[in-house]
Amino acid sequence: MGPHAAVESWGSFDLKSRHWIVPSIAAVLGGIGYGVAQNMPSGDASVSAAPAMAEAGEGVAAGPTTGDRVSLGYRRNGDQDFAEVKVATVEPFRDAITVDAHIAAAVAADAAAPAAERIAGETALAPVYSSSRSRTGAAAFLTKVAAAGDAAASASSAMAEGSVEAAPAFETTPLSKRLFDAEQPEWQSRFFADNPLVGGIFQGDGNPADAAALIGAARSARYVLLGEKHDNPDHHRLQSDIVADLAQNAANLSLVFEMIPQRLGSAVSAFGTERGTSIDLEGLADRLEWAERGWPDFSMYRPLFETAKQHGFPVAPGNLDREVVSSIVANGVSSLSPEERARLSLDTDADPAMLADLMNEVRSSHCGLMPEGSIAPMADAQRARDGALAAAMQDAAKDGDTAVLIAGFGHVRNDRGVPAILKRRDADAGTVSVRMLEVDGEDGAVADYGLTAEAPAPYDFTIFTPRVDIDDPCEALRAQMPAKDAPAAD
Repeated sequence: MGPHAAVESWGSFDLKSRHWIVPSIAAVLGGIGYGVAQNMPSGDASVSAAPAMAEAGEGVAAGPTTGDRVSLGYRRNGDQDFAEVKVATVEPFRDAITVDAHIAAAVAADAAAPAAERIAGETALAPVYSSSRSRTGAAAFLTKVAAAGDAAASASSAMAEGSVEAAPAFETTPLSKRLFDAEQPEWQSRFFADNPLVGGIFQGDGNPADAAALIGAARSARYVLLGEKHDNPDHHRLQSDIVADLAQNAANLSLVFEMIPQRLGSAVSAFGTERGTSIDLEGLADRLEWAERGWPDFSMYRPLFETAKQHGFPVAPGNLDREVVSSIVANGVSSLSPEERARLSLDTDADPAMLADLMNEVRSSHCGLMPEGSIAPMADAQRARDGALAAAMQDAAKDGDTAVLIAGFGHVRNDRGVPAILKRRDADAGTVSVRMLEVDGEDGAVADYGLTAEAPAPYDFTIFTPRVDIDDPCEALRAQMPAKDAPAAD
């Protein structure tokens, strides 16, 4: 239930003060609405009467209200247990998220304020209504909530009028808004940006996370793997901002790129050295043969190289040369030397279930158009690429530094991609995998994307983004190659 829906509905709750546990004021207010009897104009007689009647143990019923105001009905037994609380509003606040933020901040300030700073019966949330009012129990809690609701509503009104700048709660701020450049905070991908998952961060089991959890996990890991869809500009913006955030606390961080093969390593060898400050970023794309090798516009990746240059971070090639991949596809893994097979983690037999799953992915990613005899060799090539990326990550972090991989999200799978190899070869090192994932039309539940507790997705974090296009990739592939088993003509 969203905040606006929550405050529009009646809620009836049985409350017993001895068992009333409130772990989060923001959660409580987000679920049942914002105000109580005091959220009425100060001139209303029912407001001044309510506290005294509550102290006397009499029932209180606030009259109907209008606008942003709410009404509360409750009664109290002699032992100060509440039998029932009902909360309702006529219409939601103008900015429910901001109201939540202000109330939560006020409650946190109240909890942290030293007792010496308060006068008897007064809190950071509510002034003294009567010297005889209890400072504990549900009565005091409701008084605090009432004052917080009034303050939040006033702040919301001020922000709506433009006299106060909004300060949304961190938990409700998408990673894109927190990490993107302030001058370009909006999504650049055009499709399905209004999907409710866009900007959300989730763990593999579907539980929500936030930017603080993701960055915190990345800062404590030796290996950080950022998986992208290559042509989505928002994925590269997220990668760049995550790396920039890590750079603030990392003295020694290295970047490894799937997009750079080993034969072009000399083009980035100056990064992280004394020559790094003189690197010509304008000509880097040409030196890396970026466009000729079919990668998306270099401008999307350039901020990563700019961060590396600014902070003096090394940049390393991660991928195999095309000739090596072609040899594996044509002649198999046995065409590699024993030393190379060991470096690429191909010196042991692959798990049959894992290999079958990988082959299915190769088959489906090529739209069922690839000849069946080509599937296994291409799976071997994928395993070899994963091994090369893992070896490059280990080399980049050989002194205990943090290594960050920039690669397609298929390479950063925990179950069979680069993280799985790193965990076998460097078991004591922390590894965090992050997938940037485009939403699929209007599907707005994480379970639609395979993030469930029963079968978690093979990534530590997933960040949802809009789609860069809605073209069918299989149509382009069909235009390039014939179907595997074309039906015979009638």
